[in-house]
Amino acid sequence: MAEQCVILADSPSALVELCGISVLERLLRTLQRCGLDQAIVLSSTREPIARELARPSWARAELDLKLQSRAVGPVTIEQIVDLWARNSGGSELLLVVPGNVVYDSRLLQLLISQNESAALVDSAVPRKLSRLTASAPDTKCGKLCGPAIMRREWAFAQTGTLEEVLRQGLEQNTLTALDVAAQPLYHAALRRKLRPYWFPAPSSEHIKMAERVLLDSTRKGTLDIPAIVHGPIETFLISQLCKTSITPNQLTVITNIVAWIATIFFATGRLGWGLALALVVGVLDGLDGKQARLKVETTRSGKLEHWFDAFFENSWWVALAWQFHSSGQLAGAFYYLALLLFAEAVDGILKGSVYFTTGKVIDELGTFERVVRLVGGRRNVYIWILAIGFLLGAPAKAFIFMVWLQVATAAVHLPRAIWAFFRNGRPFSIRLRD
Repeated sequence: MAEQCVILADSPSALVELCGISVLERLLRTLQRCGLDQAIVLSSTREPIARELARPSWARAELDLKLQSRAVGPVTIEQIVDLWARNSGGSELLLVVPGNVVYDSRLLQLLISQNESAALVDSAVPRKLSRLTASAPDTKCGKLCGPAIMRREWAFAQTGTLEEVLRQGLEQNTLTALDVAAQPLYHAALRRKLRPYWFPAPSSEHIKMAERVLLDSTRKGTLDIPAIVHGPIETFLISQLCKTSITPNQLTVITNIVAWIATIFFATGRLGWGLALALVVGVLDGLDGKQARLKVETTRSGKLEHWFDAFFENSWWVALAWQFHSSGQLAGAFYYLALLLFAEAVDGILKGSVYFTTGKVIDELGTFERVVRLVGGRRNVYIWILAIGFLLGAPAKAFIFMVWLQVATAAVHLPRAIWAFFRNGRPFSIRLRD
């Protein structure tokens, strides 16, 4: 696994801005999240690159950077070898990455995990990326994407420009070709298939096209019907928010403030206002994650957002049960609340068992499960049911309906979870320890 990294960054291409940050900044943030903690930036345009690196950026603060100058002209393997000899500390592997190319993090992780010299190529560039990747060099293995990992012995035996060395290595099979087209499509974090993307910094006429690719890469799969409706709204809002200094954590705070105000409205009987804010929360709640993925600002603490969601979500059901009970609209409101919370807990256990035994969420196991996800018991679906009930003058009946929908969802998931558990053929406890 590579511990040393050299980034080849020249202005203006490395400083092209996409979705609020430069291509170079995006790369640095991605490398930090791939596990690297230090890198050398090699540049023939030192001053503008130095200004970019000097800009405060908490999203890459853990990456130790050194800027080195080089002569104007194509990058040579001799320049890299010389830099390696002076700064490697005896490292056997070196990752070399162009700073003017955008990469899916899965591709960089693939390179970093290699133990032999290898270069990233793409033998079947998708049509939607063909105009963005047109400037990339062609090789016998496909488009040369740019990054490579080199063993010391191999690199020190080469001469010429870096492009020539990589092309020759691929032709002579001394360099392993890692084909983007051969990589798995499934993206676990997004719960959907997404081909790993890459493209050089786009020209001005192709910036919007490149930003559409990045915006699409933030979208999750296996959604419920309300989330499908929210999707285009969220994408539009993020396309504007990404160009501001607003952080994902700030969006999380805003979402929670609005959500807890909705709780107050529910508890005090102002159901219309509460439902209106709850519908707004349905959109706001998707913004922080998309902003984090789009601007590569994901953090470990960001996972706590799901706990915050659970707190305000359950506060809504408690507040509604209190209001329906105290107003006399539903005498058994608290019994229904207990049934809802129990069914949600059981469903959570079933979903967790499927994830730990299959590596996928239950909604991805088949077509039937995807259909269940569309209309099954979930917060967004509940709010739509309650809104319809409110408009029809029967919010308490809508509350009863959403409770039984959650019970039905858990009941449907039970046999599927049992099937996944036994099909996996390994005890749950053993799977966890692995």
